[in-house]
Amino acid sequence: MENLETSELAAMLAGPEPPLLFDIRTAGEYEKSHIETAIRIEPDIGQDDFETLYAALMAGRDIVLYCSVGQRSSELLERVESARGKTGAKSCRNLRGGIFRWYNEGRPVVDASGTTDDIHGYDPVWAVMVERRR
Repeated sequence: MENLETSELAAMLAGPEPPLLFDIRTAGEYEKSHIETAIRIEPDIGQDDFETLYAALMAGRDIVLYCSVGQRSSELLERVESARGKTGAKSCRNLRGGIFRWYNEGRPVVDASGTTDDIHGYDPVWAVMVERRR
């Protein structure tokens, strides 16, 4: 499994062929904030459902999965990595440090209303990793 640095993702998103982003968090986490253009999918989605729902979108694209810190997205990537060959995706990578690192580096997150400075901390233990914006 290959990881992608946040700086690499930022450059890819600004480029001519942005990657397909998958947010592997709960609906509540995603609604509070996510990386713009990300598609939310359930952390426990199976390989068959993943392929059925997203294969057509993945063809010829770089795929990046993320969650809060990278655990849930790396687990999903391991489960569905074989889908890459079936879908024709260029690459499938996990965002190192997840949305927490992305956010802590001052990169933008959005909610239904647009850019926001808020983020879901997952739970009180993991929330200490988030550097709140002022």
